[in-house]
Amino acid sequence: MSGLSISSISGNLQATQQLQRVQASLADTLTQLSTGSRINSAKDDPAGLIAQEMLRAEISASNAAVKNTNMANMMLKVAESGLGQISSLLNEAKGLAVESANNAAMNSEMLEANQTQLNQILNSINRIAGATNWLGTPLLDGSLSAQSEGGGAAFQLGTQVVSSQQFTQPIDSVLVNSVGNGTGRLSDLLSGGVAELASNPALASSIIDSAILQIATQRGELGTTQKYTLDHNIASLEDSLVQLTGGLSLISDADFAVTSSMLARDQILLGTAIQALGIINQNSQYAASLISS
Repeated sequence: MSGLSISSISGNLQATQQLQRVQASLADTLTQLSTGSRINSAKDDPAGLIAQEMLRAEISASNAAVKNTNMANMMLKVAESGLGQISSLLNEAKGLAVESANNAAMNSEMLEANQTQLNQILNSINRIAGATNWLGTPLLDGSLSAQSEGGGAAFQLGTQVVSSQQFTQPIDSVLVNSVGNGTGRLSDLLSGGVAELASNPALASSIIDSAILQIATQRGELGTTQKYTLDHNIASLEDSLVQLTGGLSLISDADFAVTSSMLARDQILLGTAIQALGIINQNSQYAASLISS
């Protein structure tokens, strides 16, 4: 039969340490449940923390790249919309040139009326070219042409700021003094020009044909960039985001089933540790009373 010993009081220290360990474990478990994260400080998983922060940075960069690509898409849509309006105006100009070539049925007043319409069309083209802009940047006046500083509209489409993840789209000027062919420019169709309708409708028609082709080609280039560069870039980034988010969740998210089980375990251990400490304290007090009697 064992008896009471003064040394049994050391059990109090062991029980207190166990209680402190259980309380610390319970606090960690409650933190995981309240935040939903398995890693709430570096001590929880040093290697996991590094991976977690790298994935978060990649996710942030991917979201920014998606936003950049969407903005680039909207910018090119604005440019293409302006070019579409100019195409419509040029089609009307083509009709005026063909009509004005009908010399036998046209008098000077009719030719003058056609020329007035053509002047208005050309002025409208210049107005659209100057007014079409994105956040204050003109898009159709040559500011973003291949010959401009930067070689065109530069877009950051990837998650790293390197040339391989950037794209430049030149947009040529569509001002009337820039569009035409080797025989003249649209500006030559204005009243007094070498290709005005009354004097040379054939030259006017030829210049307009070249202008229509140039505008259509420019629209096609923008459409190709939107479809095969920007749209596919967005799809790729969004697929990557799904995988990156899944990886981050796997590394950092708390497993609620496991964590709930740990909570139940810690609560049981906490109750047991408190009871054990109470019993040890009672025994210590009893031993002390025997010594003093």
